[in-house]
Amino acid sequence: MAAKTLPVVLSQIVEAKAEYDTRLLAQQLGTNYRSLMYWLRGDRPIPGELLPRICVLLRNFEPLDVLESQAGRVAFKIPDPQQTSEKEFLVISNLMKDVGSALESIATTLADGVVEENELNATIPKLEAVIQECASVKYLLETLYKNRKLKMKK
Repeated sequence: MAAKTLPVVLSQIVEAKAEYDTRLLAQQLGTNYRSLMYWLRGDRPIPGELLPRICVLLRNFEPLDVLESQAGRVAFKIPDPQQTSEKEFLVISNLMKDVGSALESIATTLADGVVEENELNATIPKLEAVIQECASVKYLLETLYKNRKLKMKK
């Protein structure tokens, strides 16, 4: 399975957003159309400081995921730190059950000691989703603890 490159991913996202005008995207980035096209073709490296803005404008963070993957990391969206209700705790509880189920699925894939490409393609997204969800829950729990601590000091 070949690793995706940043220009390939960016080009695919821009192409998939047929309604998004590439010239408008260049203008919103404060660059010219020619430079944007060089970046999308991979002829020139994209300035790193523009990548988050591109992701926000296109509403797709896969380009950042590519960079994280190349660095051996997994990124995740930080959850909204609003107060958590009992209903949200129930959702978290159910999420943890789903995580267990996903890990069981991954274990099944690894059981025979051989990982086929189709197994890899099915398992990697599940594993990444588990990592992201666990990190989100960790952040949420830390935020709840900090908020409680602040309330107790008042």
